[in-house]
Amino acid sequence: MDIFEALEDRVERLLAKVKALEAENSSLRAELDVERQGRDAITTRIDSLLKRIQEEIA
Repeated sequence: MDIFEALEDRVERLLAKVKALEAENSSLRAELDVERQGRDAITTRIDSLLKRIQEEIA
């Protein structure tokens, strides 16, 4: 294998790795969005409960 074939092989492997990392990044961003939505829903519920408690003791 000459140096150009080795370089081509290396570039192909790097491009494949970049694509794999981009796909993983996209998946992780989607997972993060789901987690954020869940956290926001819980925060909203807690705020609502705290407001009700505050109204009851006021």
